[in-house]
Amino acid sequence: MNPNIDIFYFINNTLSNPIFDLIMPQLTNVGGFISLLVLCILAIIISRHYNNEKYSRISKLCLYSLLLSAGIVACLKLGIVEERPFKVLGHVNQLVIPSEPNSFPSGHTSSTFSIITVLIHEYKQNKALIALLIIFGCVLAFSRVYCGVHYPLDVIVGAMVGILSGVAILKVKI
Repeated sequence: MNPNIDIFYFINNTLSNPIFDLIMPQLTNVGGFISLLVLCILAIIISRHYNNEKYSRISKLCLYSLLLSAGIVACLKLGIVEERPFKVLGHVNQLVIPSEPNSFPSGHTSSTFSIITVLIHEYKQNKALIALLIIFGCVLAFSRVYCGVHYPLDVIVGAMVGILSGVAILKVKI
């Protein structure tokens, strides 16, 4: 059959349980563009208030990476119109309501990984933080499939767009 759909059903149906049903909808929304945009702006404001140039620079890099990622995702969603799994498949546990109709790629995953990429680069000496960031990103991507709003390929490509956006911003050295 189709591995993308098979893996979707495994995550969305087979792994379904009351604990994940409670946690995943809360977690999945943390990676949204608006949530992360607000966090970046707050980080810039706070770092400027305390005259901390290092954190101000990192916060700006995260913001630029987030904006680049969102632009790429918007173009891909307009160019590759793929309906959400709950719209085309039967027996989908839909736990959240998406803000827009197209599924490919995952904007939440892209947004999250765009910021994670910058943070990993900036804090490369802190192995524990890096591990936590990677785990968080992967769990968030998993939550998008678990909640029934994305296929596995959507989150894989979303993560790739986010990582490439972060790398591009770091290369430009804005």
